[in-house]
Amino acid sequence: MGNRSIKKRKYIAVKVRLASPLSISGGTDEMTDADVLVNGSGEVFIPGTSLAGAIRNYLELQKDERGMMGYSRGKEGRMSALYLSDLYFENEEERSQSSAGPTVSVRDGVKLTREKTVENKFDMQVIETGAVGMMYLNYVIRENDEEEIWDRDIHDVLCAIQNGSIRVGANKNRGFGRLSIAKIWQKTFAYGEDSFDISMWLGFKKNAKDINLYSEGKTFEEWNGGQPASVMKKYVKLTVPLKLTGGISIRKYSTQPGKADYEHLTCDGKPVIPGSSWNGAIRADIRDILTSLGMTQARVEEWMDLWFGKVSVNDKTAWQSRVVVGESVIEGATALPITRNKINRFDASTIDGALYSEIAYFGGRTKLEIMVRKDTDESENNYAFHALLAVLEMVVKDIQEGYVPVGGLTAVGRGIFEKDEEHDVVFSEEISMDNCRAELYSLL
Repeated sequence: MGNRSIKKRKYIAVKVRLASPLSISGGTDEMTDADVLVNGSGEVFIPGTSLAGAIRNYLELQKDERGMMGYSRGKEGRMSALYLSDLYFENEEERSQSSAGPTVSVRDGVKLTREKTVENKFDMQVIETGAVGMMYLNYVIRENDEEEIWDRDIHDVLCAIQNGSIRVGANKNRGFGRLSIAKIWQKTFAYGEDSFDISMWLGFKKNAKDINLYSEGKTFEEWNGGQPASVMKKYVKLTVPLKLTGGISIRKYSTQPGKADYEHLTCDGKPVIPGSSWNGAIRADIRDILTSLGMTQARVEEWMDLWFGKVSVNDKTAWQSRVVVGESVIEGATALPITRNKINRFDASTIDGALYSEIAYFGGRTKLEIMVRKDTDESENNYAFHALLAVLEMVVKDIQEGYVPVGGLTAVGRGIFEKDEEHDVVFSEEISMDNCRAELYSLL
């Protein structure tokens, strides 16, 4: 390819905040089935390789395709022009400065059969919502590089991080790994211009993590020209406001003495509904809807696999879910401790001298966020995302009418929602539901 002189070096520092819990494991299982990744000093971080992989996947850059992230094609190739740092978390601003870092908690999960029996149980460590960290990226512009395209790609990437299209870690399609951008700093060095000072660049390079060496920091909206990052290029986003009619109980396990036997899951001190809980309820309702519309069981399973992902050990194929379900925070709920007699599960009698304690949350409002990946490549399988939107419209109505409960103890009225009359259901873009329904009926 020959040597091409460097025209510019562009540096960007980004302060991010976890907008949902993060599960990123280094493969160790000393404390749980999946412990969070830490360095030799015990500091929690997100590797730059994970960030780069998420960015490359979003930009849909293949390894043999020319682009700013490098490529390799036979004897031809080029290293990446984009450099990404690891993302380390700082002491969270809202909390005591004596905190050693972000809050790491344990989440429990179960895999349920269609009969709602437990097939498998596991636990994992997660970094809780609210953790703040810094990531640094820079890219090199050489002669004949497509600077405008690369600048646009970086802009799209930061917008995708802000609107949730780019997520990192495990369970990112079930509410984990979402980031929000708090502030952005930039610095550009242009070679060959009168203003360029090599000693200044060398000083900057040695202290590239010193925010004072960058231009004045901007909020995401300021950096983006006053525009929010609401444009979803690869997803259609559906936001559903809901009101909790009674209580909700999604269990957080604990073996600590003095703790309740059954306590609803919280994150960053607030009651939440995990994306996995929403996902299970939504999938079950979609199966019922498709079956009631006359679709055969085989066809139902075929479309469920296409929409919600599948891993096949036999033919070694796998694909991700086309549906991303966010974790919901319940605002304005009231915690209610309840103590009663403990019941023998075998004969339903009370156990002498034994009490059962529970902490459930009652009332409050929340939002269910669902993102559906669009069909982009006609040469691949048609995932009929419009038909999926039509089915999800029915699921939303079922949830609003209280027909789809979420969590445990649903037999005694827990986990039932109703429509929030003060807020409307919002799509990220204009959608013709008539066209969506037509595509759905064409599948039957």
